[in-house]
Amino acid sequence: MNGKTLLNFNFKGGVGKTTLTVMETYLLGQEGEKVLLIDFDPQGNATEIMKETYKADLKPELSLYEGLLGGNLSKSIVSVTNQIDMIPTDWTLSLWIGAVEKVSRVKRNILLPQMLSKLKQNYDYIFIDVPPTINVFTNNAIMASDFISIVLQTQKQSYTSSLKTATHLGELREQYNGSFQLVGAILYLMKPRAKVDTEISAQAKDFFGEGVFSNSIRTQERVKTFANEGIRNKDHWDKRAIQMYQMVLNEQILRIQQLEE
Repeated sequence: MNGKTLLNFNFKGGVGKTTLTVMETYLLGQEGEKVLLIDFDPQGNATEIMKETYKADLKPELSLYEGLLGGNLSKSIVSVTNQIDMIPTDWTLSLWIGAVEKVSRVKRNILLPQMLSKLKQNYDYIFIDVPPTINVFTNNAIMASDFISIVLQTQKQSYTSSLKTATHLGELREQYNGSFQLVGAILYLMKPRAKVDTEISAQAKDFFGEGVFSNSIRTQERVKTFANEGIRNKDHWDKRAIQMYQMVLNEQILRIQQLEE
């Protein structure tokens, strides 16, 4: 194995990237893929969703912060299921920003890629969840990724943020001669036939063109439930919501395969 590292990203918070990332981890694990999820956000939202979903303790031998300081993340990994591993986080991760101040401005953004290169052979997919901002966490995650999808909630602030996100990705790629590729833009919490959603969707298609995913995550109460209470697959409404994510994931994997070819 030589795992693909994936990042679902937007500078704006609350667009659904964490729920999407955890859901895709869950689905790929169900399909028998070996997956690692890294919670690279000091807020730890992905960690909380995983705890609720799997009723797991998620206590590593070394915290993510300690692993980063030592340059080795292997002891920060916990096994969630036979197919899914995770590097959870806690508040101490926020200390890493101060810890890397002594590293040169150029090198501090490429510390994570070096550490992940030692782990990729153990996984089919690695997902990184990041905070909604520009800082050492997001820059490291971007540079460590092979494929990046922009998550675009269909409202104005999210759309304008997605344009800034695309610009920043281009600047980082040029500065570091990065090899990551943009998979496309995923429309999230979209209300079909709603005026604003339709307008933002049209603007996104004008800017990103064929980069906009054909499948989207529509507004459903279960989407909020998964974010707050963990993923479950018990009743009709659970299955209906999960199917939306499955369609997005299928398209994402297909797009990645096409980029690789």
